[in-house]
Amino acid sequence: MEQPTKTAKVGSSGQRQGSNDKILCVPNKLTVEELRDELRARDLSTTGLKPVLVERLTKALQVDGASPYRLALTADKRRRRPTNKKEPKRDEYASEQEFQLAWTRWRESRDNNNESVKRSRQLAKQKRDEQERIHREREQQNAQLEKLVSQMRNEVVFLNKVLKTPELLDAQELAQLEDLLTRGMPPV
Repeated sequence: MEQPTKTAKVGSSGQRQGSNDKILCVPNKLTVEELRDELRARDLSTTGLKPVLVERLTKALQVDGASPYRLALTADKRRRRPTNKKEPKRDEYASEQEFQLAWTRWRESRDNNNESVKRSRQLAKQKRDEQERIHREREQQNAQLEKLVSQMRNEVVFLNKVLKTPELLDAQELAQLEDLLTRGMPPV
């Protein structure tokens, strides 16, 4: 393991440069993005807030055999895919062929995105329609059950009246009692 030289200077982004152009790693001076890049270069977890990342990198640097120098330099930063959101303009290109190529790529990207959006919206509409159908079915079932519960309450009230005062029943109530008894009996 190499020891840092005494002529090291601290840079603006928490990097200490030695005489051999290797950059020392000073975790608490790095940005979160630089911390994550450094942790990723050392195959460590990159999740968490800055204090957690600083602590994780500090522990990694204290391990025997660990390099005290930066492994992930600014040139090694993750490359992001270029986006073609804006339509290319003719005056931005030197030749018609370059413009046509850029415009074709932009159009394909846009068409692909439009298809993805269309599929996504169709899927969302199908899910919404299915949920509405299920909701309507449940509402119908609930209405039927409410009707059945109401009918059963009325029958319970009627049967209580029959039990308490059977002598006061009129002809219509006797017919209702007979109907209730025949309906309630299982078929033979």
